[in-house]
Amino acid sequence: MKKILTSFIAVCGVLLLMITSCKKDETKTTAALGNSGTIAASTTTPPLSLATETNPAVTLNLSAATPVTGYKSVAVTYTLQIGKKGSNFVVPQEISATVTGVTLTQDALNTVLHNLKLVDGVSTQVEVRMKSSVAANIDAAYSNVITLTVTPYSRTSYLYVPGAYQGWDPTAANVGSLASPTSNNIYDGNITFTTGNLAFKITTKKNWDVAYGNGGSGKLSLTGGDLTVPSAGTYAIHVDMTTLSYTLTKQ
Repeated sequence: MKKILTSFIAVCGVLLLMITSCKKDETKTTAALGNSGTIAASTTTPPLSLATETNPAVTLNLSAATPVTGYKSVAVTYTLQIGKKGSNFVVPQEISATVTGVTLTQDALNTVLHNLKLVDGVSTQVEVRMKSSVAANIDAAYSNVITLTVTPYSRTSYLYVPGAYQGWDPTAANVGSLASPTSNNIYDGNITFTTGNLAFKITTKKNWDVAYGNGGSGKLSLTGGDLTVPSAGTYAIHVDMTTLSYTLTKQ
């Protein structure tokens, strides 16, 4: 009886292994795309500039991947992958695309480059490919790889603060500035005013072409007189160019 029981347990064990093996086979990844598609770029040296960041940088055109028989009715999902050249797309930046490809604005591409930790102002090469997939448990297919030469730019923009404290010279090296790290029209900076030199204006460049003065009630105006601080010292100047408003806080 003991021998029969032992044999029964052994048979059950074999059957269990077979069932487990079958289940694993059911979720095993298989190739579903017979043609992985190809990708082509409108330019390999996309322009990148804060001044024109809303303009297109590059268009990646795709010839669609073709599902094999049995997957013809399944929708193909396309994802643009961008990685540092030579990284073999380890942890790439990914952007959803359509069956025809994708167009990236300069701002969108620049954001990707910043996410890749590339250095502003330095010409660098990145690699681009298109990933095509039909399901999470099905092997994805990848297009050919394109190399782009890019120079990411800083998104920081500035306002300048010429005034009596520095000789009313907007072109001088010591003209103070207010920074907007993401160019969202919010600017901040600290300026030190000396005794008797409390007046200033705010300019968009290091010249007098566009200069903002006092519009009253904390507002800026292109026709206003000089802005002033109450007394000598260092002031945190906060400017919102969307509302043309400002605040002064002594430090």
